[in-house]
Amino acid sequence: MPNRQTVGAIAIRIPAETLELLTRLRAILAAHGAEGFLVGGAVRDLVIPRATADIDVAATGNARQLAEAIAKALQGHFVPLDEERHVYRVVLSAGTNYIDLSALQGTLRQDLLRRDFTINALALPLERIEAPDPASRIVDPTGGLQDIAARRIRLVSEQALSDDPIRLLRAVRQAAELDFVIDPGAEATMRREAHRIAGVSPERVRDEFCRILGHIGAAARLQQLDDYRLLTAVIPELEASRDCGQPKEHYWDVLQHSMQIVGYVEHVARLAPPGDSPVADIPWNETFISYFTEKVSSGRSRLLLLKLSALLHDVSKPATKTIEPNGRIRFFGHPQTGADVTRNIMERLRFSNRETRIVVSTVLEHLRPGLISREPQGPTKRAVYRFYRDAGEAAVDTLFLSYADYLAARGPLLEEQDWKQYSGRISGILEAWRQASPEAKPPKLIDGHDLIEELALDPGPNVGALLEAIYEAEAAGEVTTYDQAIALAKRLREQAR
Repeated sequence: MPNRQTVGAIAIRIPAETLELLTRLRAILAAHGAEGFLVGGAVRDLVIPRATADIDVAATGNARQLAEAIAKALQGHFVPLDEERHVYRVVLSAGTNYIDLSALQGTLRQDLLRRDFTINALALPLERIEAPDPASRIVDPTGGLQDIAARRIRLVSEQALSDDPIRLLRAVRQAAELDFVIDPGAEATMRREAHRIAGVSPERVRDEFCRILGHIGAAARLQQLDDYRLLTAVIPELEASRDCGQPKEHYWDVLQHSMQIVGYVEHVARLAPPGDSPVADIPWNETFISYFTEKVSSGRSRLLLLKLSALLHDVSKPATKTIEPNGRIRFFGHPQTGADVTRNIMERLRFSNRETRIVVSTVLEHLRPGLISREPQGPTKRAVYRFYRDAGEAAVDTLFLSYADYLAARGPLLEEQDWKQYSGRISGILEAWRQASPEAKPPKLIDGHDLIEELALDPGPNVGALLEAIYEAEAAGEVTTYDQAIALAKRLREQAR
């Protein structure tokens, strides 16, 4: 049976599987003459209570040798995380995701006082996990249990942020994940220390920032980061967007629009039930759920990348802003310039090549759906073909960004009829994606070998150019047979001479 004890007014229930694992860990450590303590978030989550698949243990003795022994005994995989600080991970094959083992830094109290937030400065001695005495179970030198009860994130000390500035982002991330508030004193310290985030490795910044962005309600968290002066410390390129005015069609300035649109992306991606909101007009089914939950790299989903694209889509508006004599505001070329800036941001934060390609392409093409759908009869088949060709694997992402961009531009001033017309045109382009699925798409009329044979061509880029022209004509319905395709190729070849 699970073990259930009480600390003050707090009831603790250790799930049976976790209790069994902790018991085994205690035995392995004891066999090596070491004492272990369940620490940090694992204890916090037991108190909340909140499901957790990860276990943090601090132990006396040689942490590396102990972690290797645990990995061998539990048939896990040993991973050194931080050799300098003696932190190691054991990745398990099933059940709990991993065990992080660290060397105890001084006494247990000294170790806990080095931690980030009071809610994580908790320890549960493994030797007491089955003890009947509740008062001896949790070690809490900083009042973390009271902060959990108050749903509050408070720094263990002001030095916590200078010791490891990634905690600046972690505070916001944990506030989002736990639905806690950040203590006013911690907020003031975070604003003062925000500049320190520039000294953290790009990979760590990327991972914490993405966890914040991936959470539902990310727009509010971006506002919070900006309030703490962290948003533009992470992405300095956004600073110029602050107070950058836009045409009358826009409700917010560029920076506010860039943050607000992330919330609209969540809306169009149905992270909340549509109800009577205008997103009910947007196509949505299991295909799109599968599409946006696809993991692109390192567990990061397409939906997360779409949020990132939304945040960055207007990053170059300030640099391209012009005001005409009549007062009209223009941003000529901002998608192209923005794509270059976005590429630099993605590379600086060490995103994968594929992630970079998707986000850069989405930023580059984000105006395209609206532009090609302006004709009274809607976009032509040729224009739709060219859009999908150019946007590549980011085409669907770009269409959903287009929905969100329209909503975020109008904000509270959205006119329902105008929205229905716009969303209907974009949905028509989206329908072309479904019709072009492998199950519905007819085979190509012609290939490169056919052109080489029929026109006596040499292999090379000219063949590719002719094929592309034929495929575009086929998409437009202008070419429907093999003979028509060959005739078009011959005409194009003659015209090029």
